[in-house]
Amino acid sequence: MKKIGCILLCSLVINGCSMPGETTRNTITEKYNFVTESSLPYEEDTQLYSDTRDTDSEKESQESLKGEKREFTDEEKSDMLRKQQELFYFSKLEITQQNLYVEILYALENYVEEMEVSTTDTDEIDKVFQCVMMDHPEIFYVSGYSFVKYALGDEVRKIVFKGTYIYNQEEKEHRELQIEEAVKVFLTNLDLECTDYEKVKYVYETMIHTTEYDMAAVDNQNICSVFLNHASVCQGYAKAVQYLLNKLNIPTTLVLGTVENGDGHAWNMVKIENEYYYVDATWGDASYRIQNNDEPQLISNTPSISYDYLCVSTEELSRTHSLSEIVPMPLCDSLDANYYVREGAYFLEADYEQLAGLVERYYAENRETVTIRCSNDTVYQQMWNELLGEQKIFRYIKGENNSIMYTDLPKQRSITFWL
Repeated sequence: MKKIGCILLCSLVINGCSMPGETTRNTITEKYNFVTESSLPYEEDTQLYSDTRDTDSEKESQESLKGEKREFTDEEKSDMLRKQQELFYFSKLEITQQNLYVEILYALENYVEEMEVSTTDTDEIDKVFQCVMMDHPEIFYVSGYSFVKYALGDEVRKIVFKGTYIYNQEEKEHRELQIEEAVKVFLTNLDLECTDYEKVKYVYETMIHTTEYDMAAVDNQNICSVFLNHASVCQGYAKAVQYLLNKLNIPTTLVLGTVENGDGHAWNMVKIENEYYYVDATWGDASYRIQNNDEPQLISNTPSISYDYLCVSTEELSRTHSLSEIVPMPLCDSLDANYYVREGAYFLEADYEQLAGLVERYYAENRETVTIRCSNDTVYQQMWNELLGEQKIFRYIKGENNSIMYTDLPKQRSITFWL
């Protein structure tokens, strides 16, 4: 804790998630064919996919290929290709990669034991598999994949793909029913006639109020952790947000990258009225922000929710987040649906009449805090100097015992005051 005059200052400590790991490959040799098993593991917080199969045993490797064979017909492929057209990652792939995408998707959805895919490029399988998983949060039962690569000399003749599953089909179907019941409860208080922005805001707020950030949470890389256990990490949050908003017909995708301390992280991109915005519910949750802070004063006075990452632009996001672009990402340059713009709390200049009106309205609404966000560093620094350095904030907020609690986040250019 640090005091400036009679104003009590506390800072927020943000803990990132871990960085995705690298693809691992193990090779065994059988006669004239090379058999390669591959998985796509992610470590700790962003552990998307992992394959725990023992590849040391040639017998086990071969036995694993004796499962169900299913023909993927041209009619089924055409139908699946049509249904994926609006999905973000699918739409960014080349035609040959889109064909591979639906082959992988078909194999995962149907627990296919042997799916011969239309590529012999293992790096392409890595990329497309990620795209499938990032487009489909409902595939919560897959932990990774493996493949067998058949080669004669240096020439790869074919690759057979197989998913690696957390749950069998019976358990998967049971959990799907549980998830749908949980989603009904989650959306109970949502007015389906409201605007898309209001739907995004509702999901953001309800996600934060009903989910605890917990690195030890069960199933924390998929939506089960949120809907069934109410505890997750960044990837669980982001996949659950994606799942809900897609159900509400708001195009939403998963985004992976890193945050300012270098840790890996997951968040979302949404499309509202033909404009793209970033949404990070994890960074909006107090249980995430105070995870590693043991100061009782800070914990007890941290707002339960922060709106600094509700519908933000690329410029705002890039101050703290860096994208891992599996495919090219669009520029998010609109602020029309930004939370602070909608609230009248976005300051293009040091406008104290605007501030007075905002604070008065928040007092009337019995809000606990008021947050202002500035359009650039110059405006932020001017308002910080005058409101905090010169203590002019007391003109607008009724301090208790000549003190006012606040937090400031320079990179977000926001200041929160307790009312």
